[in-house]
Amino acid sequence: MTKLAVFTIGNGDFKTGFSMGLEIREEQGNTLSEVIGQLPPSSSIPKLYESWQSDFIEIKVGNTRMKVPKGTAKTTVTPLKEAIEKCKTSQKELKNSFKDWLKSESREFQKIRETFFKHLPDEFEEIRIFLQTRALLLKKLPWNEWDIFERYAHAEIALVPPEYSRINLAPDAIAREKVRILGIFGIGKDINTEEENKQLNRLTNSEVKFINPHKIEELYDNLQDDKGWDILFFAGHSSSSETGETGYFLINNDDKLTISELKISLQKALRRGLQLAIFNSCNGLGLAKELSDLNIPQVIVMREIVPGDAAVAFIKKFLQKFYEGKSLYVAMKEAKDSLEFWETQYPGVSWLPILCQNPAQTPLIWPKIPTKIPIKVPMLSPGVVTNQPICQEVTTLMGHSSGVKSVAVSPDGGMIASGSVDQTIKLWDLQRGELKKTLKGHTGTVTSVQFSPDGILASASFFPDGTIKLWEVDGEQNKVELKTTLRGNDWVALAIWSIAFNHNGKYIASGHNVDSTIKVWDIEREKIIATLRGHVWAVCAVIFHPQDGSLISSSLDGTIKIWNPEQEQLIHTLVGPSGWLSPAQSWFSRDVEVYSLAMSSDGEILASGGTEDVIKIWRWCDRQLQQTLKGHSDTIQAIAIAPDGKTLASGGRDHTIRIWDLSTGKTLQTLGHSDTVNSLAFSPDGQTLISGSQDKTIKIWRCFPDGSSPL
Repeated sequence: MTKLAVFTIGNGDFKTGFSMGLEIREEQGNTLSEVIGQLPPSSSIPKLYESWQSDFIEIKVGNTRMKVPKGTAKTTVTPLKEAIEKCKTSQKELKNSFKDWLKSESREFQKIRETFFKHLPDEFEEIRIFLQTRALLLKKLPWNEWDIFERYAHAEIALVPPEYSRINLAPDAIAREKVRILGIFGIGKDINTEEENKQLNRLTNSEVKFINPHKIEELYDNLQDDKGWDILFFAGHSSSSETGETGYFLINNDDKLTISELKISLQKALRRGLQLAIFNSCNGLGLAKELSDLNIPQVIVMREIVPGDAAVAFIKKFLQKFYEGKSLYVAMKEAKDSLEFWETQYPGVSWLPILCQNPAQTPLIWPKIPTKIPIKVPMLSPGVVTNQPICQEVTTLMGHSSGVKSVAVSPDGGMIASGSVDQTIKLWDLQRGELKKTLKGHTGTVTSVQFSPDGILASASFFPDGTIKLWEVDGEQNKVELKTTLRGNDWVALAIWSIAFNHNGKYIASGHNVDSTIKVWDIEREKIIATLRGHVWAVCAVIFHPQDGSLISSSLDGTIKIWNPEQEQLIHTLVGPSGWLSPAQSWFSRDVEVYSLAMSSDGEILASGGTEDVIKIWRWCDRQLQQTLKGHSDTIQAIAIAPDGKTLASGGRDHTIRIWDLSTGKTLQTLGHSDTVNSLAFSPDGQTLISGSQDKTIKIWRCFPDGSSPL
């Protein structure tokens, strides 16, 4: 799992030192450690940086992506070989002094280093480093040279603004199957953008539009395009103010634009899904600052004046790696590493590209082209007889850019819905294995998708969104309409793990993380009619009994509870302590963290799974444990019971799916993914099993009873 290291540098200066804090947390927001320390003083750093900066500019002032002021005398340019050697010296001095500064023996600084290494032991793990500071020079320093990052193969640094917030998509934002890129190329005698044009045109599964930079009004019109954009790309001349607070870019030799002049158009583009702005141009920190003030998710700029040939080499490698499916951070690191050759001509050039990240937004990942795998039917040799079901993988669905958290099958068996960490819901044709629609609107991980008996699709998401969206789905017409969004008034409820419809689709229940409650919604009235309290940790799963209308919930506190939702009454605690002391007892002594629940269609069997690596089967009539199924080697994340009640499917962190015979308690078959299996669902006829995994795929399995083939 990707980890985040957030370095916050506060008040101070290079003469007295800076206050500094470090927070280590998981990508989903769980904090692992926090520590406060102090950066020591280093009065030499500003002068050394200024020397390197000056020497770097002298190398090739005529081949930069900053427009050279008219009247600059060519005779003032230092001969190339002498300029390179001079720059190498100043780069080395700055680099050594910077590294020495960050090796301080001060205890206030050492505890930051110790915390970093303690919680980030895996050198091949992807680590995102956030640097949060207001000081311009601190933003410019080569933080990648810090020795604590040397052991990590996939660690990259991003600047983080002091204040930020999430962008909410407009209700009319259009879901896009292809990445839409708006390209702007500056025009001038001293700039060549032909190679970047070629690179963008080579990106399949994308829609690239290049606007005419001679007409400024076309830029405004295109930014406000109703279809929206994923990436804004600029190549040309740009610059920033001395304070790094503002910037501008030139669309031709005479016309320049600032971010503030495009504010309304950019805000509309953001609300329609703009995620990444790339300014492959000089001195872009001022542009990044203004874009960050608009809460754009990600920005890539150059810190200083950049040679045009090196800028092209960087963006070529970045686009290649990003398009191949590497994360934004890994693609950045590999593109910067590829500039090693250019260091011989421009010492320090690999320091220039920098990513600026809005931490409230998930980093963009280039979506893979959905791939359909030809259907495979199991072939049995003549004379082979078996009474066991055979589940055979027939299709792997690929299209999500992050792990799949939930899958569901429509009541008519024709459609699959999948929810993902990438904040989207995808609708798939089950028979053809083809993507039909991508639904956007959530601003957090889509943790649960469910169909009502009459085909309404519900989706729920995690922090910071915490909403339930109801979608009207017309499979025949391939139309989807957002009916409504359910949102609680309590901010602590903004993290939903699981949702479930009752038997007639009138109510929907949601299990919450922070406040450990279950909320029951009247869908027609769009209001909460019950808030059930009793769990002391996150509620992982909720299901309704198909006949008596009771509600069953499971939690990280180790309990399974049965409720009367209409009377807001706890009926029974199935496993774990009960009674008025149960909250305290379950907090300190948990039987098992229960992640998953499933109920047979006749309501006679309840199954549960969690961290004990076993599945428990309960009789509903007397609420007694009937049998325990053992076979998984890690936490069980998902359970589904076939409609006929004879077989059960389970999936877990051991990457396997097990098919069980409920009459004997034996494993019939072991299937699997390449990562954790998060969700399972049977089709209404029981002949198809759907699995969703952290490996970003959905697999369709056909089950052939008695070894027979329908073909």
